[in-house]
Amino acid sequence: MSSTIVSPRPGLLPGEMSWFRRRDVLLQHGYRLRPKFDPDFAARYRRLDETTRNEAGAQYFRATIMDAVRISDNTKVLLKAVSSRLHPHEVEIAQLFSSPPHLGHPRNHCIPIIEVLSDPEDPDGQIIVMPLLVRFTEPGFETVGEIIACWRQIFEGIHYMHENFVAHRDCGINNIMQDPTSLYPDGFHPVQQWLNASYKGFARYITRAECWPQYYIIDFGLSRRYDPADGPPAEDIILGGDQSPPEHAGDALICNPFPTDIYFLGNLLKDYFVYPKQRTWPYWPLRFLKPLVKEMTQKDPSLRPTIGEVIQRFDKLTSKLGSWQLHAAGQSDYEYGRPVPQRFRRIKNTFNKVPALPPYTPPPVVPLSPEMRAFYTQTRKSESQ
Repeated sequence: MSSTIVSPRPGLLPGEMSWFRRRDVLLQHGYRLRPKFDPDFAARYRRLDETTRNEAGAQYFRATIMDAVRISDNTKVLLKAVSSRLHPHEVEIAQLFSSPPHLGHPRNHCIPIIEVLSDPEDPDGQIIVMPLLVRFTEPGFETVGEIIACWRQIFEGIHYMHENFVAHRDCGINNIMQDPTSLYPDGFHPVQQWLNASYKGFARYITRAECWPQYYIIDFGLSRRYDPADGPPAEDIILGGDQSPPEHAGDALICNPFPTDIYFLGNLLKDYFVYPKQRTWPYWPLRFLKPLVKEMTQKDPSLRPTIGEVIQRFDKLTSKLGSWQLHAAGQSDYEYGRPVPQRFRRIKNTFNKVPALPPYTPPPVVPLSPEMRAFYTQTRKSESQ
């Protein structure tokens, strides 16, 4: 017979108590948690209306994550507690891409780190303070152009990481986000992001083509930086969100994580866009991407293109599309679920020559030497082999 774990404080769930204990330290650093973490909230909890009590019950899937407000300018931020015992490289790599000369680089799409605090709950822990972002797949993509603009940034961001010899190792659907500042003009609830800030209705959003959001890569807990002088990486396999790479199957113990990053991106592009909902045939407006995802998800990691080659092939495929194709429904939900408004906008935008894509300058892709291409595609044999 299982017993239910009850928080010792009304209004807070068990996984949130550690954040309640961090509250005063966070305030000293200028960050305020939501009202449910106020010391007097428990006394008022039973007198609150149902909506407010339901809002208080909203919690993150992971107890290491919490939102807050920066008191100085009322900006919403996300806090992440990181244990150096479990993820010894996460803070180092996150700060690497948030420091000069990487900070502000136009091709750097790693989430900018606002600051790193010592964790009062863990002597070996730190708290990373970041902008509050939303999942890159929500709301849905209305046009093919919106999808292309998104994936240009994703590919560019991973290219920048690889260019600096860092493999992400978990670049799946949960670790790619977008800036919601313009996308949600009236704001949203930090936990239940499809609801408005007051938790009383759905959050209002505009289309991506009206604001062209920035996309970011997050979560460097499994990321590693390598030295090309050591030859191709031979990294122990660690399973992340996507556990389907062929090189992670069977008796394999090591792999080069750079081609696995390519697989992660190709598999994400395939499963959520080109072949959504486990289709056996490609979604028609995105069928032009079929050969690219096939190359990126090849069984043999050494045969996959490098991220620079992915960008070149992606740009070549998308350069052939006309305005009518770019304004087509980006996802089947818009083609079949809400076809009338989307098709009306497609005709209107095509007729008025509304740009289907934001301005874009392809990143410089320098041809790799044979040694460097081997670094990004081959797996060095371990000493035990």
